[in-house]
Formats: sequence, structure tokens, C-alpha cells
Amino acid sequence: MRTGAGMALLVAAAIGLGGCQNGGVWANVPIDDSPDAQACRVEAENDPEAKRLADSVSSANWGQDQIIRQQLLALLPRLWTTCMQRRGAIRGGVERVRRVTF
Repeated sequence: MRTGAGMALLVAAAIGLGGCQNGGVWANVPIDDSPDAQACRVEAENDPEAKRLADSVSSANWGQDQIIRQQLLALLPRLWTTCMQRRGAIRGGVERVRRVTF
């Protein structure tokens, strides 16, 4: 049987992994180390809507946290792609297939 502290540690680790640069909520953003891509990643992270969603995550309500992560999973790639198109780093066209869960 797990202790309350052990479960809290597992929940904190799961939330922390959700913010990884190449997985979690960033899973739908292509791995690209170019200066434009990195600048767009920062711009997406600093978007007011993305910040509002990320700040609303709390380990007290796992179901709500999953909903928020799914919203970020859709929002961050859209923000990143818009930025990349604006910079001329990628062209518009057919939207890539998106993951809907982790």
C-alpha cells in the first residue's frame, strides 16, 4: 500500500513530465532546434491563453488536469505553427495529424 506522500510525489512527477519540451503537452510540436522554432516555442509558452491554462493545473483534481493538458496539447502546436508561418519558416497547408492524448 502506498503512502499519501508517495502518491503526492507520483502526481507531482506526472505533472512535471507533462511540461517536457518534446513530450507531454509539446507532443504535437515538431522537434526543431532552429532559431525560429525555439523563438516560436517561447512565444507559445508566453501566450496569455497558454499561461492561463498552465496556471490552472492543480494536483487536487486529476480529471480537470487531464482536460487542461488536452487543451494545451491542441493550443501549443497551433500557436507554434502560426508563429512559424508568420516568420516564413514554414508554409501553410494541410494540418498535420495531432495526438489527442498523452
